[in-house]
Amino acid sequence: MDERPAVTVVVAAFNEEGCIAENLQRIVTELKKRPDTSWELICVDDGSADRTGEITDRFAEGNEGVKVLHHRRNFGQGRALRTGFAESGGSVIVTLDADLSYGPEYIWSLADALRTRNVEIALASPYMEGGSVKNVPFHRNFLSRLGNLYLARMSNYRISTSTCVVRAYRREVIEGLSLTSDGMELQPEILLKAHMMGFRLCEIPARLEWTGLKSAGKGPGRVSKFGIMRAMRLYLLLGWLSRPAYFFMIISTMLLLPGLYMALALAVRLAIAGRRHINEGLVQAVSSSMTEVFQAYAYSVVFSGLFLLVGTQVFAFTLLLLQNKFYFEEIYRQGQSPSGDDRVLRR
Repeated sequence: MDERPAVTVVVAAFNEEGCIAENLQRIVTELKKRPDTSWELICVDDGSADRTGEITDRFAEGNEGVKVLHHRRNFGQGRALRTGFAESGGSVIVTLDADLSYGPEYIWSLADALRTRNVEIALASPYMEGGSVKNVPFHRNFLSRLGNLYLARMSNYRISTSTCVVRAYRREVIEGLSLTSDGMELQPEILLKAHMMGFRLCEIPARLEWTGLKSAGKGPGRVSKFGIMRAMRLYLLLGWLSRPAYFFMIISTMLLLPGLYMALALAVRLAIAGRRHINEGLVQAVSSSMTEVFQAYAYSVVFSGLFLLVGTQVFAFTLLLLQNKFYFEEIYRQGQSPSGDDRVLRR
């Protein structure tokens, strides 16, 4: 008899003593709204320096179905979630922020979306139509929107939000991916590798709201966990990993277009000069025309040749990158694809 719970909720907590007990209770209350659905709640204390670990242990003692895991030091949100994934037993796995910037009601909204929309991953998105953001500082909101817009362009999925933690996964997604990220880059990493494996996803509109000490920017563990510069580097790196050839294709185009334009203009001038020397014979006309054009437009000849040469080399390198990416994805799929079971067909 399969005793696996239907839903596992994974929460990564770091220095959240001011709100963790209340938020875990809110999650449990939400889970109990469907008494016919079995569940478990896994909270991973990621090496907190405050009383988060003590508070979560006490909460687990008084609530059946709640499990607490502890990291000996702070490894990062991604590692904490991966620890929770390894211990989870649910057919559906939902991840939440410990501060509940997205309310616990999204547990069931996301889980239901997996079934009704027949996908393997469901994302909560404050940036899609119908979503909203409240009490988030302007610079944080602007950077996040800009970063997610960039990642959407680089991603193989056409989505509005790539970095949100609040998601639901069918179990075969977590079991079918080899995840390595320790930080917040885990979220885009999952999407990158999920696409390689052919998993489908959907977004549902969500409300992102900073409350209490977090909205005021006060209190340990209640402010943003990574800085602006780190966020920018992270977004750029993740975009590069998603589509490395995209950057070189842009560079190649920027070189080839002006090179082709100058080459075409030189060809027109060469033809005009050739008409003036046509009576000298074909070979002499070509030689005289080329000499005349080169002397008059020497810089154009040099730069046109340089742009075309470098642009062609960059374009060839882009094709090699695309080929290598294709081979990598094939090898990854062969190494990660489950065999001998029917997990893809199960509901």
